Amino acid sequence: MQIKLHYKENQKDADKITAFLSNVSDRFLFHIPLYEITKIFNMKREDVLNIFIQGVYDGVFILEWIYHCPICGNVAFEAPSLHYASSQNFCTACNKVFNNTLDDNIEVCFSIHPQLKVLDPSFQAQYMADIGQNIHNGKLRSWEHPHVLRGVDIVQNNLYRTLMASELLIGGQSLLLKQATVLFTDLNASTRFYLDQGDVKAFVLVKEYIRIFFDIIESYHGVPVKTMGDSIMAVFSDPCLAFDAAVKAQQILTQQVQNRAETERLEIKMGLHSGSALLVTLNNRLDYFGLTVNLAAHIHRTARANEIVISQKLYDNPAIKRSIRAVTTTVQKQQIRFKYIADDYTLYHIKVPNEGTAVAAKGEAGASNSTMPV
Repeated sequence: MQIKLHYKENQKDADKITAFLSNVSDRFLFHIPLYEITKIFNMKREDVLNIFIQGVYDGVFILEWIYHCPICGNVAFEAPSLHYASSQNFCTACNKVFNNTLDDNIEVCFSIHPQLKVLDPSFQAQYMADIGQNIHNGKLRSWEHPHVLRGVDIVQNNLYRTLMASELLIGGQSLLLKQATVLFTDLNASTRFYLDQGDVKAFVLVKEYIRIFFDIIESYHGVPVKTMGDSIMAVFSDPCLAFDAAVKAQQILTQQVQNRAETERLEIKMGLHSGSALLVTLNNRLDYFGLTVNLAAHIHRTARANEIVISQKLYDNPAIKRSIRAVTTTVQKQQIRFKYIADDYTLYHIKVPNEGTAVAAKGEAGASNSTMPV
């Protein structure tokens, strides 16, 4: 078997993995344990995952989606593509229908492509038999371990989204994501900015701001989902990285505009919220849908220039509080009731460029504000 892995970001690591896989047993090539490779070569998990995703695109590996019963761990369904995903599956061991969740019961595995090497069918049979035996012995969800790759690790990977852009949910299907942090950004006073600059110059400046944001979002392991005019929507699996990305973006943009004329200085407002969301296909691309997305959009609209506004759930995260303290000593607390939503929400406004200051937010009906120490 001859394989050659390619990875333009780090070909040296790809070559190491190529040499290693060329000398392993056939059994290792079935459901290849990426975490072992990460440990052996002291590589970053993200780099190893990207090398394997590139390998799928290049025909070196196949990617298998395994839908486990969330109760017992039984394999209810296997598929070679996201195309075959469905919101629900049936467990023959539990005799129950269950909902699929990207960050809970969906496992992804890489195996050598059969065009390069046909593996013994006994590997797959033994895998299924082991899970069945564990269920019989009362050892449930035995497929889980700290290093397991889940569906969320793939759909939240930017290289996967770039190379496998045609990998979409079809037939109106959706997959739940239990933990998603949604970031919305927007250009403050955009109409005035377009009037001052003219469409051509404004487009150039806005395009640069979008590029900066996309680069930062990706560097903090988030996914830039889409742009809507001068607005950006991004989704992160890690809420702390989402907030840190927002802070970094504000800081970089502030540095970028310092030497520009005042009328050319882009001012950005951002909002973040965490919760469950649905992965769906909209406009022929993977997108996110649901109340969490809707609330994040509402939250970002309460921000003023160069503010990041976060929900109570994010503010209660100790790591995010530490990040806030690195930016400012006070935040603006706001009680608000959004239109058509019965519940009150508590928001926190963080002013990034000017340390130790807090700017009152322009709220919606029912909003009240107070300044508080972090």
